[in-house]
Amino acid sequence: MLLYQGFCENVLDKDSTSVKLVDDCGNSWECILIFGTKPYEHCRVGGEWKHFIDARKIAEGCRIRLGAPVPGNNATIYVQVYNN
Repeated sequence: MLLYQGFCENVLDKDSTSVKLVDDCGNSWECILIFGTKPYEHCRVGGEWKHFIDARKIAEGCRIRLGAPVPGNNATIYVQVYNN
């Protein structure tokens, strides 16, 4: 789950229902976006997100950096993974 304010607010359109994640190895995953407001504004990521987590061996303590080509509505989000 991502807080809506900040990154999501600046690069995702609330009318979007999906986004492609591309990692720093060039792999891509089709993910589903679900926007919510309770208990705070957020964006939940589903679809192939779990496959991304498993493939990149992301665990508690790992850091990821999200990026987008331009501000506004983006269909693709780029992800860089930092394993500790």
